[in-house]
Parts: sequence; C-alpha cells; structure tokens
Amino acid sequence: MTPLSSDRPLSDPNDDLFGHAPFSKHLADAIRRQKGADGIVLALYGPWGSGKSTVLGYVLHYLKQAPEPERPIVVPFNPWWFSGQENLARAFLGQLQAVLPEEYSGFKELGKKLSEFSEALGGSAEIAGGAFGVPVPGGVVKAGLKMLGPKPKDVPSLKNRLSELLRKEAKRVLVVIDDIDRLAPDEVRQLFTVIKALADFPYVTYLLAFDREVASDAISAQTGLPGERYLEKIIQVPFELPLIDRVSLRKALFSRLDAVMQGTPEGRFDNDHWTNVFHSGVDPLIRVPRDIVRLTNSLSVTYPAVVGEVNPVDFIAIESLRVFLPKVYNAIRANEEKFVGYRAPDHNIEKQAAVAFHDAWVQAVPNELQSSTKDLMQRLFPKLESVWSNMHYSSDSAMQWRRELRVCSPDVFSAYFRLSLPEGTLSRAELDGFLALSDDAKAIGEALLDAAKIKRADGLSKVRALLERLMDHVEKDVKHEYISPIVHALLDVGDELLQESDSPSGMFDFGNESRVSRVIYHLLKRVKKAARSAIVVNAMDAGHSLRCSQYLIATLSDESDKGKDDALLTVDAVQELKERWVEKVRNASQSDQLIQHTELAPLLSGWRLWGNADEPRDWWQQAATTDQGLVTLISAFKSQSTSTTFGEYATRVQIRVNPKAVEHYGDIQAMAARLGGLLAAGAVPETQRPAIEQFILECKMLAEGKSPDAPFAFDD
Repeated sequence: MTPLSSDRPLSDPNDDLFGHAPFSKHLADAIRRQKGADGIVLALYGPWGSGKSTVLGYVLHYLKQAPEPERPIVVPFNPWWFSGQENLARAFLGQLQAVLPEEYSGFKELGKKLSEFSEALGGSAEIAGGAFGVPVPGGVVKAGLKMLGPKPKDVPSLKNRLSELLRKEAKRVLVVIDDIDRLAPDEVRQLFTVIKALADFPYVTYLLAFDREVASDAISAQTGLPGERYLEKIIQVPFELPLIDRVSLRKALFSRLDAVMQGTPEGRFDNDHWTNVFHSGVDPLIRVPRDIVRLTNSLSVTYPAVVGEVNPVDFIAIESLRVFLPKVYNAIRANEEKFVGYRAPDHNIEKQAAVAFHDAWVQAVPNELQSSTKDLMQRLFPKLESVWSNMHYSSDSAMQWRRELRVCSPDVFSAYFRLSLPEGTLSRAELDGFLALSDDAKAIGEALLDAAKIKRADGLSKVRALLERLMDHVEKDVKHEYISPIVHALLDVGDELLQESDSPSGMFDFGNESRVSRVIYHLLKRVKKAARSAIVVNAMDAGHSLRCSQYLIATLSDESDKGKDDALLTVDAVQELKERWVEKVRNASQSDQLIQHTELAPLLSGWRLWGNADEPRDWWQQAATTDQGLVTLISAFKSQSTSTTFGEYATRVQIRVNPKAVEHYGDIQAMAARLGGLLAAGAVPETQRPAIEQFILECKMLAEGKSPDAPFAFDD
C-alpha cells in the first residue's frame, strides 16, 4: 500500500512543486531588508489548503541563508496550540520570552521584562486591548484589572521599557503566526486583539498566514464590525498567495496517482477514458495542493481493496466525488437503478421523473461545479445521456462496460461502494486466471467444475457468473489458438455445469446450456468458416456433453435453416452434427448415463426429432418396465414456474409435468394409473412425489376434458 501523506508543509524550496519558492524568496528578501525601527504587520492570504504553511517554511529557509546581520530572530507562534484557552496573550508573550533570550544574548533582560509584562496583563487578550486603548466589547477591562491584584503594575511603563530594550538592541524579530483560520471565531477575535495591542513594538515584524474570508467572517460575527475594515487597521502589508499554476498542480496529482495506483493490472488503464473523465469533471475538483493529498490518501486506503475488480479511471472519479462532492456520491450509492445500465426511460412520464431526480442532485452541487459535474456523470453513467439528451445505447455497449469493469455496469457497480467482494463473487483476478488457462482444455474444465461447486450469496452458482463474464472476453481477449481448447472443454464438462440453482426462474431467464452454447458460438465466429465444423465435431466426439451439444446444434440449425449467408455452418455440416449427436445419445442409452442425466426430457425430444422416433419410444418402454424407471422418467419432465398476484408480495411456485410431452413415449393414462398404485403403496421416493402427483393430476384433468395449459388451471 502506498504510504499516506501526512499533509505536512514543505520547508526546502528544492521540493517546490507549485512555484511557491520564487514568491517566498521575494517575501524573505523584503523582510530581511526592512529598514527603520517601526513594527509592521504582514499578512499572507490564501484559501485553506493552498500552501500558506509551505510558503512560510520556504520564507524561513531563505532567511536562514541570509547574512547574520540581516537575519531576524524568528519566533514561531501557532495559536491553534492554545485553542480553547483564555490565555492567548500570556501564551504569545510566553513564546517571545522563551525564544528571544535563547536565540540572542542581548535579549536576556528583555526576557525578564516580558515575564513581568505577561503577569501584568493577567493572560487576557481583552486586558491587553484595554491597556493600550484598543476598543473591545463589554466591560472586560474593569474585570481584568481586578485580576491584577491590589497593586497593579504600570502596564504602559512596562511596555515602554520593553520598547526601549528592543530599540537599544536594534535586532529584527520576526513573529510568524500560522493556522489562524483553524481557530474558533471568538479565538480569531482574541488573537487579532492581542496582535493589534502589541503590533507597535520596535523592530518586530509580524507575518500572519490565514484565509482572509474566514478571518473576516469570524471577526464580523464576534464584534459586529466589518471584518475587512478591522483587518485593514491591523495589517499594513497584505500579500495574496499567488495562484497555483494548473500545470504544476496537475503534474503533482499525476505523480501521486502513479504511486497510489501502481497495483493496477497491465492493460487495464485506458488513457483515452482517463483524458475524458479527468478534464470533464475531476480536474475542476482539484483546486489546491491539499485536495491532492485528500484524494490520494483516500485512494491509498480504498483502491487496494478492489484493485483489479474495478475500472481504475472510474474508481478515481467515484472517489473524487466521495471526497469533494459527498452528496452526489450518496445519490449514486443509494439509487443504483437510476444510474447503471443502458436502458433509457420508456415513456415520457418516466423521462420527466428521471430528469427531475437528476436535476435535483445537480442543484446540490456548487454553482461553479454544476456543469463539469454533470459532464463527468454522463461519462461515468452513459444512461444519463438518454435523460438529458437523446443519446441511446444498446446491450452491446453494456457488455463492453462490464468487460471494462465500468461503474455503469450493474454487475460491477457494487464493488465501487462495498470496497470488498462477498463470498462466491467472481473476481476479475479469477477471471484473468481462467483466461490464462485457455491453452489447456483439461485445466479449463477443472476450473469450470470447481466454479460449479461454489454457491453465491444469492443462491446461484459461481460458474453461471463465470460463463457470463467469459462472454465479455471471447471477442478480444481469447487468443485464436486457444479457441479450440476452450470449445473442447465446454463440450466435455458442459453438462456438469447445469446446476439446478441456475435453472431458469421464469420465462425470461435461461440455463447454463444457453451460456455454454453462446460462448462457443461467438468463439466459432472468429474461426474461418471452413475450419468451424471440424472444431465442433472433434470436441463433440471427445467430450461427454449431451445437452450442451444439443443446444449448440439447435442454435446452428436455426441459423442455417433460414438460409443466412453469414450462417456459421452450412446445412450439411449441421446435419452431420445432428447425426453424430444422435449416435452419442444412442450409446448413452445403452447404460445408465442417459436415464440418470439431469436433462433427460430435452435429450429424448432431440433424439426423437433428429433420429428415428421409434428409438426413444422403445428405449422408454424398456426403461419403464421397472417401477423406479417409470418414476425417474416421469420426474424428468417436471418443470416449474413462479408468479405473483397483483398487489401481493408473496411468490407462488407452480410445478408442472405436462402429459402432452410424455405421450410421445406411451399411454399416459396407463402410466398415471400405475403411478397412482405406487403412490398408494408408498413406493415413490419423497423427493419425487410432487412430480408424480402433478402428473397424475394433469392426466386426470385431460381425461375430464380440462386443459392443464389453460390460464389459472390450478387455482383453487
């Protein structure tokens, strides 16, 4: 992990990244060349995080390089150290007392007088103000004088004596006060009261660094006086911190990002995408050096947890929103469906609602960032282009987004906000590891089988996710020489991937046989037409898959039968595949392989349609001679559907065993009567009872002239 930055100010101009050094040298030269004994107050204005403390560090560096006669005694004072206390005046004088005699032998007596002066003031900024005629609110002066005891010291005389000592030594003192804008409003007012009271000490120069707007607002809130005018009476020479060159700021950001994002897998960073995302919306968020520290520190913690699982460019952008525009970040995180995917609102009412929603979070963005943030969001979530314009995307784009691990992909979105992967989730590292096995059919098959054994939190198998994610890479990331090994592996172990957990849950879902077939189909598209048939034939002959081979052949057959010029295989080539497949099923029927197959029903249908219809019927009759054989055969035709009644949340599951699918193999009523006897005798295993009972029910309905396929046929 890249170390976090402490955000400490720099002190060596050789480390200057933002062009602060020349300005700092100019300021240091002005201080050391100051003539005359008058005290003076300088101010360095700059927004929070803009580098004021670094400039002060550079100024002190240059002063140390000056000849000794021109080198002032530097007294650093950070009022934030004493925040929350009522002794800023005493603390300030105590700092002078501690530093001046230590740094310059001529200030020994001065140190003693400072101690007396501090005691006389009693540690109150208001007392200091009252002693020297500085107007302060309330009656604090009288209260403070009571603190001085029965014999109050002559404060003006003490101050005069201090002034004489300073004038005698004629040694320049530089009091540097930083972090004023970190103080509470009442403390800001106290500090400036002290400075105003003590600003006229001879040979004392004050260099203050703060955000002018913050200090002005604090003074106005505390005194009721115009803050700007108040500061003008105290500060003789104001300086505005020079604007940071955007080129330097960007260079510093890029350098830090290079270190933070160094674990990014090779080839995963898209320069074009970064250019668009950065200039459209990330760049405007980086305004001062501290913004770089905040963003890169955040990435140092969050990115290692998801490296390789997210698009690095999108992740930088999302983290930028989290750090700088948290309301936008929260809107995204809490409303996934409004940002991800590619489908545009279908109706005018839906579009109006979408526009209203997205316009609302845009209004929460500062005015100067609204346009750029809107542009950035459309880069991250292309779906928004259909909300604010008429740009539309397709499922092909969605596949590409998933392949690139974009935040706009529903399958990847949660990784950007969860910052870890739940058990069973397919990581990109695992997918890359799988693709690395592509030249070894056996290793591919083993990896697929291992994935099939793992269940995700949602109940689906991990292999389902692997097959779907694999589709994102068949076009560009699978080398040509690896196509054949992958096809061989899929047609060897494909049927073992047909997990019940992945079975279609409704009319719109599909099983893993479809996913296997789709991968093979798109791999074959990359092969010259003359070589495609041989790849499939060899894979089928060597493999053990029956159902996945059948599904693939059916897909190829539908295409070739339509006479398409771009059909993957010719009609003759497909016919050869059908004949070879029927032979494999015929061979499987000679053992328990066929009757024990989890997809027996579609296999029998394919055997009947592509071969001799008498063969599967004869085989059925033979297998059904045993009671268990008949129960197994009928149970193989079980299907189920789910439905939800309008206005209700409960989901209803309906089992079906359609007699019309079974009647090709024998007398269904005779089968039902026989099965009824087995049920009555308790000879049907508990796991198969629901299917057998449903088959008997549907046969009875047919006998009574009722259609089991009619709507609401099984409603009570």
